[in-house]
Amino acid sequence: MTFKHVLTQSALGLTLLSSALIAVQAQTAEVVQPSPAGGSEVAKWQSHWLYASEQQGLLLTDNAGLKTVVPGQFEYLAVHNNIALTYDTQVDQVQGIKLDLNNMQRLVLLPKRSFQVEWLCLQPRLADGNLYAWIGDEAGRAEQWLLTSDEQWKPQLVRSMSVAMGALKCRVDSNEQLYVIDNGQGLWRYAAAPHSPDESALVVSLPDNSLTGLAMVADQPVMLDESGQMFDAQGQRLNSPFTQNLALESLYIADNQAQAYSDEDGYFYLGQFEQAQLYGSHPAGTPSKDVIKEVPTAVESSIADRAGDTMDDPAIWIHPTAPEKSRILGTNKRWGLLSFNMQGQQVQALAVGRVNNVDIRQGVNLGGKLRDIAVASNRDRDSLSLFELNNEGELIQLAEQATPLTDIYGLCLYQPQADELYAFVNNKAGEISQMALRWQDGQLTATEVRRLTVPSQPEGCVADDKQQRLFLGEENSGIWLFDLASDTPSNRLQINAEMIIQAGGPLVADIEGIALYQTASADYLVVSSQGNDSYLLYQSQAPYEYVGRFRIGVNAAKGFDGSAETDGLDVTTQAVGSGRWAQGMMVVQDGRNRMPDQNQNFKWVPWSEISQALELK
Repeated sequence: MTFKHVLTQSALGLTLLSSALIAVQAQTAEVVQPSPAGGSEVAKWQSHWLYASEQQGLLLTDNAGLKTVVPGQFEYLAVHNNIALTYDTQVDQVQGIKLDLNNMQRLVLLPKRSFQVEWLCLQPRLADGNLYAWIGDEAGRAEQWLLTSDEQWKPQLVRSMSVAMGALKCRVDSNEQLYVIDNGQGLWRYAAAPHSPDESALVVSLPDNSLTGLAMVADQPVMLDESGQMFDAQGQRLNSPFTQNLALESLYIADNQAQAYSDEDGYFYLGQFEQAQLYGSHPAGTPSKDVIKEVPTAVESSIADRAGDTMDDPAIWIHPTAPEKSRILGTNKRWGLLSFNMQGQQVQALAVGRVNNVDIRQGVNLGGKLRDIAVASNRDRDSLSLFELNNEGELIQLAEQATPLTDIYGLCLYQPQADELYAFVNNKAGEISQMALRWQDGQLTATEVRRLTVPSQPEGCVADDKQQRLFLGEENSGIWLFDLASDTPSNRLQINAEMIIQAGGPLVADIEGIALYQTASADYLVVSSQGNDSYLLYQSQAPYEYVGRFRIGVNAAKGFDGSAETDGLDVTTQAVGSGRWAQGMMVVQDGRNRMPDQNQNFKWVPWSEISQALELK
């Protein structure tokens, strides 16, 4: 690695940094050229510049000049707070370094990858306080890694993803967007949150370019090509301090200074970059969007037996004497109904068909006996799959019952009286059938007693048994409230209904799972939004005020990812254990199971941690 100081030639001032840090004299140029040492990338740490060298390791500038602080053979460099990330070419593994002027410390290497790492960058997250990294190669392979949680270094693979062929450099902004440059098409953007879908967008097309460097200035990407030209995210040329044909291949900008490395002559070039004031008023690293709080996954279930969209809707069964022995039912909409213990282990599976949604009512007086009943909407035969649960939560299959609908979808149960039970089942056309469930001749039967409608496709619903209300989500529109007490089922008339919460603002369509959390002091409607992978709380009484929202996030200590693309959810106010589980829980379907990428499953969290995150009273 070599460095130069040269004369400032213009208002932008091109300077080259020398290993001896010799001062630049006006109208003169002094060059210091020790033997090349294989430079690579540079980053700012505190008041120091750090350099990755393939021969001299990690180097640092201080008042005494330039010195090696970690011997080795390093390529690529990214820094955040006291963590540096580089690539050790001796062992072909990603190396973390804990930065401390008195004791630089190599951290545990990331496992060797199946590809040669050719670029990397860091991603600090405000939502969970964790530090992540992206690594990849020019063949379009990329991986996201969790590096630190609670300041503890514990690398874990989050997900693998395809990016642009020819990818060269990456950076992540504070709004969790990953930027990648290639020299075939230009600048790409990818959703970088751990729960995000694998979505991409070509931000600016620069076909057949010679891009080699990427930096962030005031949270905006700045690109560099090998000739020294610089471009913004719209492809507009910027004033560049690099005015010579230097075969530049990396870029870093901090404190209005830009550094780039020339592979042609082995020098790092330092110049003034005066473009930062053009990029808005928010400081770099400050998100322009609201940060949604995250509650870490406490338990995750066993995974689905097959890939693809499989798991859908959960329901909670409470053990009558031992809350810690409660069960979670979950639909596998490809073939049947599953049951999990509170540790997430699958304990029962019934191959009843393509069941979509499931709900439970306990202690229903049917046929002269208190029974725990589960009902699932079965899309194979547009029917209701019926089950009874014994005192240990074991499922006993009952006779299937037909419905009058076609293409059935969502379902929820309603118990207005101790000896009354109904199922609301809906279809994609917006029809909702209220089915009376009665014990007759030794079996549970289902008969339609009322038909309701909404304008378009619904799915999630929940009934308020005490106040005789039905909440129903119309996926792209909002949440409807039906007053079940405003009419009697026998005359089959449309009952009073109103749209109480419209999609928009914090509630991003599409709307999926809906549940109620009701105690003497709390009365919340809980809603899942697939639109931005969040869960929202509203007051369940008029005027249905918005309370707050959260996501279920990474639990690094247990190696659990968060949840995303949620279909169904359920909550309970009853204890499902002691301590943090005493206030009940929430369970959700996870449509993107990661850390690492796996088949879908269910995630659950204690309600006490939701309450704490949202500062509920």
